[in-house]
Amino acid sequence: MNIKKNISVSDLPKKKQLGFMSCIIVVVGACVGAGIFFKNGSILANTHSIILAVICWLIAAVGVIAMALCLTEIVSSQKQQSNLGIAAWVKTFNTKYLYNSCKNFIAYMYTPIILVALSYYFVQAICLGMGIYLNYWYIILIALAVLIWFFFTSGLSVKFFNVQNWIIMSVKFIPIVFVFIIGFIYVGMGNHIPNPWSPTTVGPTGNTPLFADLSPICGVIASIPAIFFAFNGFTYPANLTSSMKQPKKLPLTMTIGLIIVTIIYVGISVSMLISSGTGGVDGLSHWLPPWLYTVMYILIAIGILSVVNGTVVTGVNIYEDLIKNKEIAFSSKFDFSKKYNGKPMSGVLYGFTVTFIFFVLCTVIGLFFADTGGYVGKGFDKNIAGIFSFSDIISNWDVLFIFMFIGVAILGCLINRRTNKVKVEKTRIFKPAAWIALVLLGISVLYLFVSVFADVGLSINYAIKGDYNDPVNPNEKEIKLLQTTLSASMLLVYASVIFIPSWISQKRLAHKN
Repeated sequence: MNIKKNISVSDLPKKKQLGFMSCIIVVVGACVGAGIFFKNGSILANTHSIILAVICWLIAAVGVIAMALCLTEIVSSQKQQSNLGIAAWVKTFNTKYLYNSCKNFIAYMYTPIILVALSYYFVQAICLGMGIYLNYWYIILIALAVLIWFFFTSGLSVKFFNVQNWIIMSVKFIPIVFVFIIGFIYVGMGNHIPNPWSPTTVGPTGNTPLFADLSPICGVIASIPAIFFAFNGFTYPANLTSSMKQPKKLPLTMTIGLIIVTIIYVGISVSMLISSGTGGVDGLSHWLPPWLYTVMYILIAIGILSVVNGTVVTGVNIYEDLIKNKEIAFSSKFDFSKKYNGKPMSGVLYGFTVTFIFFVLCTVIGLFFADTGGYVGKGFDKNIAGIFSFSDIISNWDVLFIFMFIGVAILGCLINRRTNKVKVEKTRIFKPAAWIALVLLGISVLYLFVSVFADVGLSINYAIKGDYNDPVNPNEKEIKLLQTTLSASMLLVYASVIFIPSWISQKRLAHKN
């Protein structure tokens, strides 16, 4: 999961104190994290080639840099700094319907689901690192305790947030630096360097029901959204123009910062692809000393807390704004601004309530969910394996839709170049950057929508014909069929929850008028 430093715009000092180098550091700190550890293995499984895996990182980086350059013009339209971020951009350049859909998605799905998934990933990393596989009830309680702690410490106090953030940040880069050089250590020990052009054995081989494995091109396209996930914090620095000494240099600082991030990510990716048979941290266990492997996972787990810490504070500020503007359900019931002057109690209580509801729902559904992530094979019992698998699916769709709404904002701003309805500071780089970003986003999103349903059909076909037989896992085709069906079902649920309520609300409003 991507580890990033998140600070609410409202918490920043009004004085313009961010210089050129400081802004570059902000970009790097906001992006670089542990997402590389969790996504590199799946990218190698999709591409079956080290060189193709590296190409995927470079293509995705170009797309993210293009999106960052687009945000310069988008953010210039904001007369006042807003905690709503992406939702505010969609509101400025798109229809009210799309704004309501984006706003509701961020408030009711994206924020709580990411927090629930992160809390479980934290416990998962601790268990894997220490080799301790707790009863599922203990894991549930620990995950819930993590959410309670951060909501009622960092959520209520900016000072508490900063203290916890600095403590966590002081250790989060240790595994990143270590893994960056681990490939050199592996080669220095006399181990064989795999041929980057040769197909790997990672992932399914032979007949497979997965759409991504039908062609190397499909595998590359399928990997790009996963890499976007690792760059998930790149939008944050675009909201710092009011604190920059040279706001016109934002495009340059973001470009340089993201190039540095890309170099770090590609270096880590190559290092892990060389030293790990799977491309992920789990593949290091066969040659790293047990104590070092344990320390690595514990540090990664602590890094995950950095995301929880920042996401809680960001979410609290979003809820505070929505409650203040009466743009969220039960706003009057949660408006405690007068009672707790200076404390964001409204956002904390609302955010925790929504997150707790999702925590209960995800946990209950997960207890009856299939182990589509292979967690039982890693030592977990079937109950918690289902919860982890369900968290994987819903968090993946979370990131897909948030990038979709970024694309919607970019498209709206591109259309604004013709209509000029919104006053912006136009830049020469915007148009080419917008087209690059939209093409890559469009291809990725279209591929995911097509592939998720194609996988269901292919899985059914192979399950009936029995062409896909794995001697090690004889039930693999049934598991793949269940996995693809559940993933497609969750996509439909996501789309329905995001778009249908806003459509109904708009129809009712139009009928009244």
